[in-house]
Amino acid sequence: MASVKKALERLTRRQPGPLPSFTRTQFMDLIMVIGRSGTIGRKRLSKLMGLGEGAVRTMLMRLKDDGLIEVVGKEGCKLTQRGKRIYRELERLIKDVGELKLELPWNHPSNYTIIVKNRANLVKRGLEQRDEAIRAGAKAAIILTYKDDKLMMPGVTNLMAEHPRFASSIIEVVKPENGDVIIIVGADDPLSARHGALAAAETLL
Repeated sequence: MASVKKALERLTRRQPGPLPSFTRTQFMDLIMVIGRSGTIGRKRLSKLMGLGEGAVRTMLMRLKDDGLIEVVGKEGCKLTQRGKRIYRELERLIKDVGELKLELPWNHPSNYTIIVKNRANLVKRGLEQRDEAIRAGAKAAIILTYKDDKLMMPGVTNLMAEHPRFASSIIEVVKPENGDVIIIVGADDPLSARHGALAAAETLL
């Protein structure tokens, strides 16, 4: 994942002048949205990402300058071969589960779940991931690891032993594999929940 980390660092490097700053998570999200869409226009991107068209235009300029996208027609853009390599690396590591139709330990109206593949050994207590999720707009986050058929809240509890019904529900719905990290985020709206989950996942790249 070194190429992904380097690309995100280049894209977020402070530019001279009054241009706005963007996070690595926002660029990661943008690359994944474009990759999944094939060709997509700025207005559609603005809606999907919850950003103004001006902000999206600036982000696209940076992607273009870095050789990750090319312009198609008047409004559209798509990933270049270099951009597709970054996208494939992200897709290999980050799996969207989406909204869970389960009872979660909070009352926030929206939730979003992401699996990060083969990164369980990088999670200590999940505090870094939780904090990044909150910074990105989430209200709550649960960070779980799945190793040796055990669903763990690292440094806190074996969820299989302490909350077997909840753990079984998570395993049945999410279907993790050995070494996976499961990030479940609660927020006031779907976009904030997704952004929070992506921000937590980005710490594990």
